[in-house]
Amino acid sequence: MKPMQFTVNAHIAFDGDGTVNGMIASARVVAGSLLLTLTLPAGVAHEPLAGRYFLARCVEPTEWARSHDWTLSLRRPLFVAGWRPATVAAGAERWLLTSSQLEDAGVNWLAAQPADMPINLVGPLGNGFVLPSHTRQLAVVSEPARVATLLPLIHAMLDRGGRVVILLQAHNSIEPLLRDLLPLATEIHQEAPGADWRTRLQDVLAWADVVATALPAGEMAGLLGAVRTARLRVERGLVHCLADARLVCGYGACLACLTPLANGRWTRACVHGPVFDLADLAVG
Repeated sequence: MKPMQFTVNAHIAFDGDGTVNGMIASARVVAGSLLLTLTLPAGVAHEPLAGRYFLARCVEPTEWARSHDWTLSLRRPLFVAGWRPATVAAGAERWLLTSSQLEDAGVNWLAAQPADMPINLVGPLGNGFVLPSHTRQLAVVSEPARVATLLPLIHAMLDRGGRVVILLQAHNSIEPLLRDLLPLATEIHQEAPGADWRTRLQDVLAWADVVATALPAGEMAGLLGAVRTARLRVERGLVHCLADARLVCGYGACLACLTPLANGRWTRACVHGPVFDLADLAVG
């Protein structure tokens, strides 16, 4: 039996191969990250959103390009930054997806596409951040280019009446467009790498019930040291990290996203992550 397709219009639909076809509403670069607004068919899984990702096909939506253009053959990961029902078409939803990999050719291709360009996606994939029921104070530790990946978690915490502190590692002042993206109800701090950053990080770690991080791999050792200083030990359930892994296939087949664990084993971030408890990770 041929799989059924749900169609909003010619381009916004669930495809018969398990992928979903959306349409670009807008693409912009904010604080070193791509923010791609897409219209997708209703029915895509919503919860949890923070830390989950789609894999986007980076090729012109023509039969010839799909058959002959292999210059950008690999799909590129786009993390969920937001979702809301759309009013542009019945049965459609508006999604905000993000990537901090602006130097990547595929992400650059996506950023250059005009509105109404169809994009084929797989997802959402992976395991995202989950807020424990007891959480009242959430700390978000990131950098300007990656913090949009944590926006759904920030909004979820505020919706339950909790407090959110955002700590960003940045040399320069935060762009106004990024400040507009972050909810007014949050408390935002910024520090350049160095002694002041370590001190502020330790203060935030001591204050929070739960910490969510989206940091480059090179910052993880410093994070681990700060947790041990602020909390004396790495408590399970305290710090959850969005792994800085290469997400390629989304199904654990290519092994490009192998991530070392504290028990000496390895795991595939695309299916068992990309969000991990810091206590489970091997941090050098």
